Amino acid sequence: MNLSFQNNTRYKALLLWGCLVLSISGYAQKTISINLAPVDGVDITPENIFNYQVQSTFQPNTALVKGTVRYRNSNQNFSYTFTTMLHPGLNMISGGLVHPQWQFSSGALQELFLTYGKLPEGTVEYCVTVTPNYKPGAGEPSTVNDAEECLYHQQEDILLIDLVDPENNAKIHEYNPNLSWVANCSFANELSYRIRVTDMKQGQNPQGAVSRNNPVYDESNLMQNSVIYPIYAKPLVVNQPYAWTVDAYFKGILIGGAEAWKFTIIEDTLLQAAPNNQSYFEFEKHNNDTRVMAMGELKLKYRADYAKDTLFLKLTGSDDKEIKLPVNSVPLTPGDNRFSVVFTDQVALKDGGKYIMTITTKRKRTFTVPFTYINTLFTK
Repeated sequence: MNLSFQNNTRYKALLLWGCLVLSISGYAQKTISINLAPVDGVDITPENIFNYQVQSTFQPNTALVKGTVRYRNSNQNFSYTFTTMLHPGLNMISGGLVHPQWQFSSGALQELFLTYGKLPEGTVEYCVTVTPNYKPGAGEPSTVNDAEECLYHQQEDILLIDLVDPENNAKIHEYNPNLSWVANCSFANELSYRIRVTDMKQGQNPQGAVSRNNPVYDESNLMQNSVIYPIYAKPLVVNQPYAWTVDAYFKGILIGGAEAWKFTIIEDTLLQAAPNNQSYFEFEKHNNDTRVMAMGELKLKYRADYAKDTLFLKLTGSDDKEIKLPVNSVPLTPGDNRFSVVFTDQVALKDGGKYIMTITTKRKRTFTVPFTYINTLFTK
């Protein structure tokens, strides 16, 4: 065989192999990486969900970007897709530069996120996938060069719910107490609530009790911010500690809960000592007397020395806030005047609460009547 021919053939084979190696090597170097660090560790919102970076070694090309947010142990999820032009090097993705197509597992979740900028609390998985060389309308894109990056984040409680009454560790006398709370958010009027009351076992704290024990009262879909412990619930008993809490829902989605509080019913010695037939209190002779009790009504007596006189009434609580009365003036006749200020079913006063009735005459004489209110529903 001709030696020069053999050498020439070997040279061509080596050259072809080298070109193939270079070609494969060049192809393998074309990569995409995603950096989600700017959104790691922060609650996901419409303003920051696109704040990430894409590193590309491809020539300029159109890429398909897909983001997915899924909740652990829940079927709640949503996703978005958009196309963007990727350039070699670092590409900054920003919400103002993309036009995403959204998909949500429910309309309530969509409204909560896109309208109010909030997500329910819980652990979420946020994944972003980038597919380069995407050609819209060409069918399903190739996934050979896909890049994906995921992170996990604990969305914080987006709603501040505060229990109000009974206060934490309260000692109360009512067997059917009024339970009240407040919610602080821009869409509070669209919320519904679930309330739970449970007994507490020895060694338990309030949070552990509501988490582990069967409730003695559990009611959902409450639209108001208070409820009187109902007669159809398991009766509450004296000296048994109870824990209670409230959860808030936005159109069926749990978005937060209150810290559990504790209350205990104790024997009401005040009620046992309260007279069955309360006499009329002559406040002019006993101005500022602190021993007055109002058994569903405040019975008052006043002697008028002038014709066409009038008493003007103002009711305040222990916090000095005025409480509106259905009738705030009483016309007088000369001589002995007796009248009652009825609270039952008209004015919401707390059983055992301390209140002050300020009484002023037309001639600017002022009298103060501090009293303790006794709800007749709870008397024995």
